[in-house]
Amino acid sequence: MRECSLHFDFSNAEGKLDLDKADALMDMALKLDIHTFNTYWNQNVYPEAEDEDRAFAEQIHALAKKKGMKLSSYHFIGSVLDEDDPEQTRVRHYMQKSLDLYSVLEPGVFVVHPGTFSDGGFKKNKLVHQASLEKWGAEETHRRVVENLRWFGDRAAEKGIRLAVENIYGGRFYSQIDELIQLVEEVSRDNVGFCLDVGHANIDGVDIPSAVQRMGRKLYEIHLHDNDGKKDQHLPIGFGTVNWIEVIEALNSIRYPGAATFEFFRWPLPDYEQGLTYAVQMWRTLESIQENGYFTTNWK
Repeated sequence: MRECSLHFDFSNAEGKLDLDKADALMDMALKLDIHTFNTYWNQNVYPEAEDEDRAFAEQIHALAKKKGMKLSSYHFIGSVLDEDDPEQTRVRHYMQKSLDLYSVLEPGVFVVHPGTFSDGGFKKNKLVHQASLEKWGAEETHRRVVENLRWFGDRAAEKGIRLAVENIYGGRFYSQIDELIQLVEEVSRDNVGFCLDVGHANIDGVDIPSAVQRMGRKLYEIHLHDNDGKKDQHLPIGFGTVNWIEVIEALNSIRYPGAATFEFFRWPLPDYEQGLTYAVQMWRTLESIQENGYFTTNWK
């Protein structure tokens, strides 16, 4: 069975670090025999709260070490292009700053959204992308993104970190698998690969097993959640239209060595821990079915 990883948000309602919440979430994961997690911090594209950010990284690292847990990946929130900065100094400053702050967590991977431009963030990336096209044109915009990711990859390599560029959805920049693969190929760094978000791919009608095969050894991270093929619902596995047996088969065929990272945030039960238990059991059951088939087809 593949190692599982859970996506955790350790903040409270005010956006501050909640160590009691972090402690409870890690204990819940350990009850399920899960020892890895994925997280993020400070959703500002250009964060300024450096003392708070450093405290988050140090305290979460200490808590995880105490409990015998480890970080599978860290979700980089920052920008990959700033159309207001011809030298890209601001973007690269915050790339380096994030590496310096969060490398203490010892993540194997930084997950990167390739369509996050300037300070617009995810919600405004279509608008900012269009502004970049109008200012520089498609070819020059793309060239600058490639150069920034090369720079980011080189700095990450110095800290033993890989970058996993994630597919988004709905026509956002580099949301299509062909575009994403071309981007990573042009960046051409050994430590820059892919994060395949299965839920996002399902919305865009991607042939997910084929995408897994094409990404191959450069598939560094996979995010698992389900939907109806129309909206980014982040449903538990089995509650949407993804063919999970085919996904598991594809992962096994490339001998994917990473964790299966759960990114669903809803369960139709009030008890979150109980729902999460069922969800993990579902995934492990599907893995078993893919490997061994059903134990019986006898209905009597």
